[in-house]
Amino acid sequence: MLKKTLVLLVVMSILASLLSACNGSSADSNAKKLLAGLNDKARTLYNQPGWVHVTEKIVYDTDKQDRGTLSNGLVIPLVQTVDIWYHINESKLVYQYVWIMSSQDGETIEVTLFLNSLLYNLTTNISNPLNPYSLTLDYQFADEMDYFISNSGNHPVLTTAELDGKTVTVFTLDEKLASPSTTEDYTQAVTALGSVAYFDSETGFLLKLVRNVTLADGTKRTFYTDNITIETGVQPPMDVQDYVNGFW
Repeated sequence: MLKKTLVLLVVMSILASLLSACNGSSADSNAKKLLAGLNDKARTLYNQPGWVHVTEKIVYDTDKQDRGTLSNGLVIPLVQTVDIWYHINESKLVYQYVWIMSSQDGETIEVTLFLNSLLYNLTTNISNPLNPYSLTLDYQFADEMDYFISNSGNHPVLTTAELDGKTVTVFTLDEKLASPSTTEDYTQAVTALGSVAYFDSETGFLLKLVRNVTLADGTKRTFYTDNITIETGVQPPMDVQDYVNGFW
């Protein structure tokens, strides 16, 4: 408990020193530096030879009943579990992975493999070449924040909080649209967008990503919630090893 308190106080102190005397572009620059530091810390931890296991618990809140239908007729559900096993080589590059989407009741919906420099979707039978690459697990949030700052004229809001007993650095991006936008996900037009990313202040791991919308009548909806768990130094179960070994 003392350690958590000390971590929280240190993070709050860092945020205060970064933002207290800054506004506008200076604060934006410091937010970018803070996010880059968290991502660098995280990459150092998970870009090591061996396996990295990522579990995503995803929930969509829309006016639709599902997220569409795959070519084989399987419906993509609003509530999903995505299980990913990344295999990293001695050059610290991902050279294999197994990606599995399942429904809330455990039914396998879609499987994608990366083996022998080929990305192959077992569900749709579509394949594409892919070279080994360095793993980044911020889900393009750094790019999103760069775009938000440079194009919207708005500024990210930084706070600290606790999430599942961990001290987290929270980045909030809120943008009011210049004009209402229609989308197939909602019967009403969308007037504002928002993203909230929760990074573990100690490891730099992204733990949660939330995307919000505001509708024409002022209703706020949480379009997308992704609770993320990242594990290193682990071994995949036999069913995942079977995919890697070609038993599918």
